[in-house]
Amino acid sequence: MMVERERWIDMLRGFCMLAILLDHTEIYYTGGNLIPYDWYVSNVLIVFFFLSGYLMYKQQGFSLRHKLTSIGRSLLLPYFLFTIVLALPKAFVHGWSIDWESVLLPILTGRASWFIAALIVSEVVFSLFLWITRGKVIPLFILSSCAFVGSVLLTKQSTDYPWCINNALQAVLFLYIGWFYQCRNDVFNHINTPLYTSFLFIFLIVIKGYATCKGVHTMIYPMGIDSYFIFFLDMLTSIFLLVNVCKQLPRCKPLEWVGAHSIVYYFVCGGVPLCLSLALEKVDLGYHGAYYSVLIAYALVCIVASCIVAIVYRYLPFMLGKLH
Repeated sequence: MMVERERWIDMLRGFCMLAILLDHTEIYYTGGNLIPYDWYVSNVLIVFFFLSGYLMYKQQGFSLRHKLTSIGRSLLLPYFLFTIVLALPKAFVHGWSIDWESVLLPILTGRASWFIAALIVSEVVFSLFLWITRGKVIPLFILSSCAFVGSVLLTKQSTDYPWCINNALQAVLFLYIGWFYQCRNDVFNHINTPLYTSFLFIFLIVIKGYATCKGVHTMIYPMGIDSYFIFFLDMLTSIFLLVNVCKQLPRCKPLEWVGAHSIVYYFVCGGVPLCLSLALEKVDLGYHGAYYSVLIAYALVCIVASCIVAIVYRYLPFMLGKLH
């Protein structure tokens, strides 16, 4: 019997994916972030880790073998296939030298797509933690917290590791938070009201205002976090706010569609804005200081990316570990 898909999850993924597309559009079209990175980018990326943890909670029990197989089929296989297919076009557009070492080494070391690499490693680590602890809340929290501490210690030495191990260890704690949210869903449902949502929204504005005024950065890649206290307040508030909003909003099928296909969007979210920005510059429609032009470029990015995603899901399902 198939479990009915929770529509708010797809809506939340869709919103976060569109936010990432906006970030990449600004970067490639204008040369930088017009809306500050710290205002939203880390928040929406962390939400994906939270949702991965949320979906890993199983009332009927956790199967390590089943989960590792799922990670290999739905994340690791697409990672290798997409990064290999995109490697040469990416090098050509950026004007990089093309040799086997520069093309294959980033793929083999997990640097070709940092977020997917970190998601793969974090899910594997958290799966092992679930298996070791038998899903017991406190031991699992202790191990997840230790992983976060390990991330902090590693980042003090370097921000560049194979398979983004430091980012993955940081993400493990947010997978736990998502898992715990699902585990105690009945408790968290009590804060899923317009009143609590309004409070979370105001509190998030206060946090963002304070961090902006004090110059506190919360960048997760490459990792640059000035205050972990502010970081946790920021991330947790935004997670609960966005979850509440997406649970309370009426269904939005286009947003759900983006969320349900978010992994392919992520693989093309850099290349499409880059190529479209170069094309717009060629026809003298580059950025000249008016933000409406960014919105036009963003709309084009969303349309082209959606077409590519639809084609992949319709004609190349094997790239996603699907037989049909």
